[in-house]
Amino acid sequence: MHRFFLLILLVTSQAALAGQLSFMSAKALADHDEASLSGEKDQELIQSQAPVIQKALSSCLALATTTNPPGFVVVVELDSSGKVRKTWRNGNSALAVCFGKVVAEATLVSPPHAPFYSSFEMDFNSDGAGSN
Repeated sequence: MHRFFLLILLVTSQAALAGQLSFMSAKALADHDEASLSGEKDQELIQSQAPVIQKALSSCLALATTTNPPGFVVVVELDSSGKVRKTWRNGNSALAVCFGKVVAEATLVSPPHAPFYSSFEMDFNSDGAGSN
């Protein structure tokens, strides 16, 4: 497992140096960074995401063209103060684009290191929307 993360970090660090981090690389970094958090820090991150999700959904949900819009993921890069510096998105629906714009203006909890990557995974199936 460590080899996988080292490989991902090697690929993403090369891409980052070139200024081009793909969505998949950013998502792998988010999964790694989020998994490294203690239970308390993980809860702080989730709590800081909640008002951002609320704001984005209240601003953007009217753009959904169906009652069950397709899911999407927005990955964010945070600076040391928790300010979103960059975003990556894997969905192209109007809802996903709007959500990404709202998230891009957000500030979350200060992370343990910078840059720190996190993701908003939105799924609108019968279980509701969620993030992690």
